[in-house]
Amino acid sequence: MSSISDIRWIGAVYHLRSSLKNRWSLGDVLLALELSFTCYKWESFLHPRSCLVKAEQRGTTCRANHVDLFGYYAGRKVVSEGWLQYDDENQILLRLHGNAIKFYKSAKERKNCTVKINPMDVRRRLRSGAQINFSYGVDEEDDEDDNTAPPYPSHSSISVAVLSDKNPKFKNQPDVGITFNNNKDYIVYKTHSVAVEFLAFYVEIFSEEGKRIGACYALPSSLADSCGQSQLPFINSSGRPIGQITVEYLFVRNLRRPIPTQNMEVSYSRHWKKRNTIEVGHRGAGNSFTKFAAARENTIYSLNTAAKNGADYVEFDVQLTKDKVAVIYHDFHVLVSVAKRHPSGVPEVLHPADMHSEKHIDYHEIPVKDLKLSQLKLLMLDHVNFPQKKENVKKLVEDGEEEEDFKPFPTLVEALTKVDPDVGFNVEVKYPMMQSNGEHECDHYFERNEFIDVVLADLLNNAGARRIMFSSFDPDICSLISMKQNKYPVLFLCVGETQRYTRFQDQRSSTSLTAVNFAAGADIMGVNFNSEDLLNDPYPVKRANDFGLITFVWGDDLDKKENINYFKKELGVDGLIYDRIGEDERRRNVFIVEREQKRALFKMGSGTSTPQSRGHSTFATPYSFSICLVKNMRISVDIWRKLTRGTPPLQTRSGTRSSFRANISLKITTVQGARWSQIWACCGER
Repeated sequence: MSSISDIRWIGAVYHLRSSLKNRWSLGDVLLALELSFTCYKWESFLHPRSCLVKAEQRGTTCRANHVDLFGYYAGRKVVSEGWLQYDDENQILLRLHGNAIKFYKSAKERKNCTVKINPMDVRRRLRSGAQINFSYGVDEEDDEDDNTAPPYPSHSSISVAVLSDKNPKFKNQPDVGITFNNNKDYIVYKTHSVAVEFLAFYVEIFSEEGKRIGACYALPSSLADSCGQSQLPFINSSGRPIGQITVEYLFVRNLRRPIPTQNMEVSYSRHWKKRNTIEVGHRGAGNSFTKFAAARENTIYSLNTAAKNGADYVEFDVQLTKDKVAVIYHDFHVLVSVAKRHPSGVPEVLHPADMHSEKHIDYHEIPVKDLKLSQLKLLMLDHVNFPQKKENVKKLVEDGEEEEDFKPFPTLVEALTKVDPDVGFNVEVKYPMMQSNGEHECDHYFERNEFIDVVLADLLNNAGARRIMFSSFDPDICSLISMKQNKYPVLFLCVGETQRYTRFQDQRSSTSLTAVNFAAGADIMGVNFNSEDLLNDPYPVKRANDFGLITFVWGDDLDKKENINYFKKELGVDGLIYDRIGEDERRRNVFIVEREQKRALFKMGSGTSTPQSRGHSTFATPYSFSICLVKNMRISVDIWRKLTRGTPPLQTRSGTRSSFRANISLKITTVQGARWSQIWACCGER
């Protein structure tokens, strides 16, 4: 099938309940030990389609001639990538970028070569043409009976995205592959497999004229790890090696920890209600080490302080300890302060005033991943930059014992249970990356799938009704989070063009525009931009809006009120992450305000024809709708005009003139035949 539009399904569902809810999805039937239906596209509206069986029933049939269009419902189109559901299911991403193709004897670099990659199961015969033909010699007969091959495929067809193109979305691969030029193009190939131990790839390289130059195989042995790089020599039709191609690969496996069953009942992965800019407390109440926030950053107390100050969300950093516990802490390393030993080996008796003198203390930098949670709780730790920048960096731990909520290294589970449930969590997943200066943030880290499984299991098991979003500077981590669960949205954190921070080598985060293309291609919810880059060039925000992506902004520039106002009022971004939220001016959590408005509306409407359920009670006229809202309360002329789009009535039902103010703010596109679902969406939806 060439596209989703070619797919048709006609059938009947026998259902005895009063209502039926459903979503449509597309997938592949793949075979490992048993048949699996893998979902690669699905309708990710906030709520599923709904059919009131008794109300719509005609005789014994309901919706006999009804036709659904995949992805379209209630005037909206929302289609998302599927997620991994089975133990054997993997998504495999292959990437070509940089100086990926090298010819051994070419005098000058070939341009506009096309690369075609197809997955294959090594247990099955290759399709015609998907093999390398030699001009001499005779192949030994294949004594393997092809009838013993699996009756169903173990992998899906491949799709391809060009992140360096104007349209970075995944699409079907052309017959002659995709054009690739060294140090210019960035291509991603994607497939699913339920038998990765038998998965290989057949790679073909064509000239600009469409002639095949060479081919090679990427066998399971050359893709040994879950993430890595493989150099594959390719040969021409006579069997002579003529060059090599470098392929990066990533295996995303399903979430393999006990969690609640993931289904299609509700999803927030692509849901975002447009409202005024969301304000997020950076590391809770703010950076306490270099900006001296009132509460120590990334502690339970700091997170609750931000919630008390009216933050809509709080942002914090999550990484793993040696015993694989998800903890909240920003840096990959900590400094352990250790008292120096006397050369004689005998402990030196010090005056209390000299006990913390620098000449009597050694500082040792230790990765957080090398310390167990119990060790982190016991040690006296300092910020990693403390010895070099004492004038700008505060000591992490001062003298004396502290209350539990003030201590560093709270676990993610503790935060989920102890922090005000009305405040959302923006969970930045810390994973070390190679920097542009050639230094790695933290070598020999946890395997990506194992790492993400711990974090996701903690969230899915303990988040309850709390609003959650994920973010990460590592684009592969964003892909893993998106593919392992279908409930929470993901933002790609981008450094972009900067003079302030060390940039990463990963090309996908090199510029804000490239970050937008990655987010659009990976089908995640949006991008979290660096304020420094956007102040120089705001165009990436427009580009993100064109793709329907959500835009957040982080950075030190948000310390200035004028920059906050610029991003809010002129660029209209969806979220801002900054320090010391609510300290300079009072604010209230937007979700609490909306909940109170919703309750007020229902309270004001009590005693009238209150609807039985959301979305199914219609008021016939604008006047009756307005009367239901205000009941016997007085309301201003301006509010009446906003609700009814016309001249207000002189009196309410109780006969009181409507000439006073009311604290009501609603956005309703139409009042004629307005439904309660519209009211709910305006004042209560997530």
